[in-house]
Amino acid sequence: MIAIFKNPKFNFIGIQRYTFALSGALIIAGIVSLVLHHGPKYGIDFTGGSIVELHFDQEVKVSDIREKLSEIGLQDAIIQAEKGINHNYLIRTIPKEGVGDEIAKLFSPTPIVEREELVGPSISEGFRQKAFLVVLLGMLVILIYVSIRFTFRFGVTAVIALIHDVLITIGIFSLLDKEFNTAIIAALLTIIGYSINDSIVLSDRVRENLKILRKSPFSEIINTSINQTLSRTIITSLTTIFVLLAIFLFGGRVIHDFALAMLIGVVVGTYSSIFIVAALVVEWEKISPSRTTRR
Repeated sequence: MIAIFKNPKFNFIGIQRYTFALSGALIIAGIVSLVLHHGPKYGIDFTGGSIVELHFDQEVKVSDIREKLSEIGLQDAIIQAEKGINHNYLIRTIPKEGVGDEIAKLFSPTPIVEREELVGPSISEGFRQKAFLVVLLGMLVILIYVSIRFTFRFGVTAVIALIHDVLITIGIFSLLDKEFNTAIIAALLTIIGYSINDSIVLSDRVRENLKILRKSPFSEIINTSINQTLSRTIITSLTTIFVLLAIFLFGGRVIHDFALAMLIGVVVGTYSSIFIVAALVVEWEKISPSRTTRR
């Protein structure tokens, strides 16, 4: 396997106080931002809005429609071409009476307003609660799996790291004043799945080294395990980041925020797998040594 580092011997556990401080600062900054903004800035998917269907006499580019909408402050509208209907476009924007005629007047020749209606949020409060419960259930399943496959301590710390990754991603989005929509929720769920992967790889290596290096201190075994999986972790993360950067830079406005959320999540997830999960296990072992460590 390609190795970025040859026999690395970095002392990751030795700098845990600084990494804990960094994580704490990022989480606190995010929470403060959320409080000042009165919670996440929900997009149209969550708040509802106006749906306008326009019929043009000829083909129009979505980018041209968005450029016109920016003239009246609706550049964040969701625009999509209607399948099977020539030159018809659906525009979903903030709830506003008479917005269809206002949009139509921006174009020449003036398109026909086929439909205009005010709609409620596409994700109801009940659905939000169910989505939250699904995320909690997913973390519970991860906890059970890692606990059975490795140890309960690694299971708990892995779930803590997942919460850490999601909180920091949400906090940074709040600091950047970005909207939360269904695409961002999908990104957060993807980040959870991605982040647990590195934690499982590290847990597997620690389990092997507990048998091989049984006479070494527990913190040294953890440190050795992180160094042994370091190249694999960084290579996996870099290949993912390169793809996400391409999507972020060239994917267009619609997928821009999704790619940004994924980029933040992958970077933070890699960081937490190296600096947070293992350090939490070491601290737990110091406070209450397990049978394996005592042995």
